[in-house]
Amino acid sequence: MKINYIVIFFFLTSLFSQVSLSNVREMREMREMSNEQLDLIKEELSKQNSEINTNSSSFEDNELTTVNVVTSDIDNENNPFFGYEYFQRDISFFDNVPAPRDFILGPGDEVVISVWGETNFRQSFTINREGLIYYENLGFLNLSNKTISEAQEYLISEFSKIISTLKEDDSRSNLLLEVGQLKSINVYFTGNVSSPGIHLIHPFSDLFSALVQAGGVDKNGSLRKIKILRENKEIMSVDFYSFFLEGANNFSNLRLVDGDIIHIPTVSTRVKIEGQVINNGFFELLESDTVTDLIKFAGGYTEYAGQSAVLSLIIPVSERSSDDNAITSKNLDAKNYQSVKLNNGDAINILSIPNVESTVEVLGRVKNQGFYSFNSTLKQVLDLAGGFNDPVYRQTIQEDNIVILRKDASNFYGKNFSIKYEDSENFQLIPEDKIFVYEDINYRNNFTYRVEGEVLNPGTYPLTAGLSLREAIDLAGGLTILSSPDNIVVTQEYTSIDESDNKSITSKKVANIKMDSELGINSVITALPFENVVNVEGNVYDPGLVSYKKGMTMYQAIEQAGGYMPYSMKKRSYVRSANGEIDKANIFTGRLKRLKPGDTVVVPLDPDPDEFDITIFIADLSTTLANIAAILLIVDNQND
Repeated sequence: MKINYIVIFFFLTSLFSQVSLSNVREMREMREMSNEQLDLIKEELSKQNSEINTNSSSFEDNELTTVNVVTSDIDNENNPFFGYEYFQRDISFFDNVPAPRDFILGPGDEVVISVWGETNFRQSFTINREGLIYYENLGFLNLSNKTISEAQEYLISEFSKIISTLKEDDSRSNLLLEVGQLKSINVYFTGNVSSPGIHLIHPFSDLFSALVQAGGVDKNGSLRKIKILRENKEIMSVDFYSFFLEGANNFSNLRLVDGDIIHIPTVSTRVKIEGQVINNGFFELLESDTVTDLIKFAGGYTEYAGQSAVLSLIIPVSERSSDDNAITSKNLDAKNYQSVKLNNGDAINILSIPNVESTVEVLGRVKNQGFYSFNSTLKQVLDLAGGFNDPVYRQTIQEDNIVILRKDASNFYGKNFSIKYEDSENFQLIPEDKIFVYEDINYRNNFTYRVEGEVLNPGTYPLTAGLSLREAIDLAGGLTILSSPDNIVVTQEYTSIDESDNKSITSKKVANIKMDSELGINSVITALPFENVVNVEGNVYDPGLVSYKKGMTMYQAIEQAGGYMPYSMKKRSYVRSANGEIDKANIFTGRLKRLKPGDTVVVPLDPDPDEFDITIFIADLSTTLANIAAILLIVDNQND
């Protein structure tokens, strides 16, 4: 079907447009279509028959669409629920983590006291269950529930009782408090956490790092209502969406302490968003969130988002009259997004902008085939397509016949305009116009022929219309003394089309070539050297080459090859000259036909020797009578 060729053409055009710059010239030649191809495309676009009526929808939508909206194809199947992947990390929190100055010391913590100046020592202490350490010259010192800074000030005050220079301005003595080995703290995780129960976590942990150490939040757990309980009171509720989406951190100021409880409630409202947003997937909503907030959570619109959406909603159990109408849908307009509240299980699809045709297509003899904006005159588009401002290239263009196909009221390419390039400035294009630029094939004649063998100047020459064999030989400097016009062989390209319309090109020898014969495309002229022999083939006793003598006849050559074998078709013997010319024997000139050097004599074999052949019969009879006469003569001589 011809329409399939059109589909293949547009696919190849798109493919060829992506080649590297190093192959531009080669690809450009491949993309240039012949005038016949342009006519075929124009014919398919113009006709309005039943076939196109039947397929117009799929053909127009799928094959000739000039602008295809690129839809968002983000696939979140592997991780469709937003936010949970943030907690899926494998981190060792106990390695090289500096202690914050506001860290509160407690039982089990190790502290290191260093003093230098008038007195130098360094000693480690472990805070006991009562929050005390013991120093022999001072007794018990209470460090419990003090930050590192507070504990250091307290120790300077106490140690100044035995080292008076600690409080002097000249700083002749100094004291530094450091944290050594720290005890882990016990934190309880309840609700929808991956690993509920009690966990030993790093004492410097905040809510986020604690959840990471506990394995993260379960997919049914809320990320927006995480609660921290201390001494049976809620001291903080955290919405991690503000952290994930905006980097707002309002949870790190609260340090977890031993015995804290982290509770993950179940998600109450989760909806799905897809279509023209940056991140398709499932998002958790609070009671106050609207469609506008959901779009924000999904990263916002893509560049191809439209102003409408389709909402598939599930009516809550408390609001439905029957399960038969529990699921419904409705269309939404962007201006109403802020007022639309969503229920658990709802899904919204942000639609794409509709396809807008805004281009025209240039095909044929231009440097850059393809699509261009319709907001231009025909001349501007042609100049952009290239070739008309190149004085050499322009000579290959039929600039007086720029054809434009345009859709009519029936949406078929039924309008046809032929515009000269010089008038193209005044022709205004509309979307989906097809512009056909034809090639002047008379200018781009790059056909050649080749001359080989015994000529003075063998080589390849440009083919001109009406060039004869004699003229080609003369252009090659003429024949050498070793050849003659009878020894010239010509082969030529031959195009054939089979029953399936498949075209094939082969090179074949031209028989009976004459010096005034006209040459064809890619002809090869071979001037064979003079040979002083004649070739005898076929049904003879000794086929092969025989020495040539001036005036030799066909019969003499056959006799030198051993003569006819039985069942030879003597009257159908023929001579084939070196240049392919055939000269058949006949009853008058067959035996006496003169040969030339290089000729080939062919003696056919009778394919059906059982049939009666008068010639063979007479020949055999003559031979028999001659033999009888010879015998009788011998007998008569003996009797005498």
